[in-house]
Amino acid sequence: MMADLVTWFMIDGKLNPKAIKSLYAPGMAEETIILLQGTAYEPIAASGPLLARVSSNSELYGYWQNNDAPLHLSWQFTSALTPYDLAAYWRRRLLFNAPMGRTLWLRYADSRVIARCIEQETFPEGFWQGIATLRISAQHPEWAPPSMKNPLTWEEPKKDELRAFFTFNERQLASLSPVETVS
Repeated sequence: MMADLVTWFMIDGKLNPKAIKSLYAPGMAEETIILLQGTAYEPIAASGPLLARVSSNSELYGYWQNNDAPLHLSWQFTSALTPYDLAAYWRRRLLFNAPMGRTLWLRYADSRVIARCIEQETFPEGFWQGIATLRISAQHPEWAPPSMKNPLTWEEPKKDELRAFFTFNERQLASLSPVETVS
């Protein structure tokens, strides 16, 4: 039997500095997960990523509809993962290996970054395996991640670790940045 899908918002705390306080207010999130809490990066945990589990009657939908704080440039997704497994899932996607031996942060809590990555098909095999659907904004249609072409190429690690599991090449790395315009 498959677990029920649960709706979450992915929030960039840097873009929404008062998000944590707002998420704990009555009528907002049913559960809040501060992904960097309990890690070596806890001093910057409020800057996100933050996860907010919501019910269908949450007041957060109004803020998301209007792209207002505490959900400015946030995005919505559904997953059947438990909260603990979901937190570990997203921690494993925060850091990635880049060319020249670099380890970089992926600002996936910012919907603009996710939108560019989806449009450019940036994400490596296995990145979305725990996510059923997502919406970049209230104005965007629901998007379902592609099925894994070769499920044997990626097995989700069992440990909840904050280290780079995925590798991005130069093309993938370039797609993370907005297109520059010359005036």
